[in-house]
Amino acid sequence: MQAAETEPKRTKSYIDEVYRLLEEKPGVEEILIMNRSGVPIKTSMERQDALQHACLYENLREKCQAFLSKMEPPQLLTMLRVRTRFHVVLLTPDGKCKIQRIHILRLRI
Repeated sequence: MQAAETEPKRTKSYIDEVYRLLEEKPGVEEILIMNRSGVPIKTSMERQDALQHACLYENLREKCQAFLSKMEPPQLLTMLRVRTRFHVVLLTPDGKCKIQRIHILRLRI
């Protein structure tokens, strides 16, 4: 089977639609969409902040995936949720287009 058949191409319209849907969700403060290499392709952040966050999130995702792959049976990362006192970060690999969507939500305390 060829790679093109197993991995659908990412389209700009799909990325725009995902971004629009995330933007409409209540409580979403920042959005960062990265490609498979961890490079930001669409974001609501400043460029420098987006690059810094993308690098950190990609490292975290790689470490989590390495841990999960060593489990018996090997597992795939479907979503990673990191919660602090004031924020929640959801890292969700997208099977359709191999992107990482990061939602930064501000919690009300």
